Amino acid sequence: MKESLTASVWAVMSTHDLRYAERTPWPHWADALFWGALLITSFATLAGLDSDLPDPVRVPFSAGILAVGLAVRWIVGGMTVRVDDTGLFIHLGKVPLLHRRVSFEEIETVEVVKYRPIREFGGWGIRGWGKKKAWTTRGDQAVRLHLTSDRLLYIGSDVPYRLAERIRTIGGIETWEDAAARGEDGGTTSP
Repeated sequence: MKESLTASVWAVMSTHDLRYAERTPWPHWADALFWGALLITSFATLAGLDSDLPDPVRVPFSAGILAVGLAVRWIVGGMTVRVDDTGLFIHLGKVPLLHRRVSFEEIETVEVVKYRPIREFGGWGIRGWGKKKAWTTRGDQAVRLHLTSDRLLYIGSDVPYRLAERIRTIGGIETWEDAAARGEDGGTTSP
């Protein structure tokens, strides 16, 4: 019998071989904006500022707005990076519906970079196109993984040096600088 998608995601996330995990929350201004918009919308609905809704529907409608907001926050709020013996598991939110698995076999080198999320990717989140992708939630610091087939993956982090060190030591991955010094960067140059 086929296992469900949820069961397979939780199996991938199992903590029996977890070696390192970090969570990067949304920036405080994004939280304030998100919850402020939900509360203002709910208050406006409850106060009757929307005259199209009959009185008996206002409370359930406001509760529905808050419930949808909470669900969105749980699904996409913040980012978690887990490093185990086989690779990385990255997911947005508390529930790993939006996730990516990167095995150590795919990673050629790792480096810490300062980047421009708006200029390079159009903002934060799951971004990118072609061979250059990003998983970020805030800030301008990331761990850049040089993957096979000349692909780049940026993983936003509040503590990128620690994350890069864990990837390097747990996965046996060398730094981009070490590979470049030996002239073995696979043709990939640091942008």
